[in-house]
Amino acid sequence: MDSGSGGIDPRSFDPAGAVRDPAHDQEPRPLRPLQAELIAAAGAGLLVVALLFLKWFGLGDSVGSFAPRAATTGSEGAWHTLTLLRWPALLAAGVALLPLLVRPVQRWIGLPRQTHTVVAFLGSVTVLLLSYRVLIDLPDPSHVVDQKAGAIVGLLGALLIVVGGVESSRAQAVHSRVARRRRPSRRTRRLAAEIARINA
Repeated sequence: MDSGSGGIDPRSFDPAGAVRDPAHDQEPRPLRPLQAELIAAAGAGLLVVALLFLKWFGLGDSVGSFAPRAATTGSEGAWHTLTLLRWPALLAAGVALLPLLVRPVQRWIGLPRQTHTVVAFLGSVTVLLLSYRVLIDLPDPSHVVDQKAGAIVGLLGALLIVVGGVESSRAQAVHSRVARRRRPSRRTRRLAAEIARINA
C-alpha cells in the first residue's frame, strides 16, 4: 500500500532505517549507527585495558615445545613486551572511540564519511598483527613461554573494533540509500505545494 507522500510504504523500513525487500527477508539487518559505534568503543576499551593493565605472556626458560608451561616463572604485559605493536593498537582504539566521543557535537563537527571504514581497517590490521605475535610467533621465544588472559582480551577487543567499524559502514550505506530514495518524494511535495500556492 502506498504511503501517499512518496510512494514508499513506511512499513517497508526496519527499525535500523533499512528498506525491507520481501525477496531478501533472510538477509541480516545492519545495526543502528549508535549500536555499531558502541561495539567499536567497547572493543577499544577492552584493548586499552588489556594493553595497559593485563598480563599477556608467561615468562621463564623454555624447556621444549611439548611442555613450555612447566618453565613459567613470571608474566609480563603487552605494553613492555610489544613495544612496536602497542602504538598501532592504541591508534586503532583511539580512532574507534572518535565517532562516539564527537556524537554530542556531530551537528557542528562533522566526521568524514570514511571514518568507519578507517576504524574497520585499523582494527583488522591490529587483529592480524596481534594474532601473529600472540598465536604464531611469540616475542622472544627463549623467555616468553605461553600466553595469558590479557592476550585473549586484547584480541577480543580488536575484533570488536572490526565488527563495530564494519557495522557502522553498513548502517551508513543503508541510510544513504534511504535518503537518496526519499529525495525525489520531497522535491515532489515541494513542487506540489508550489503549484497549490499558485492555483490558490
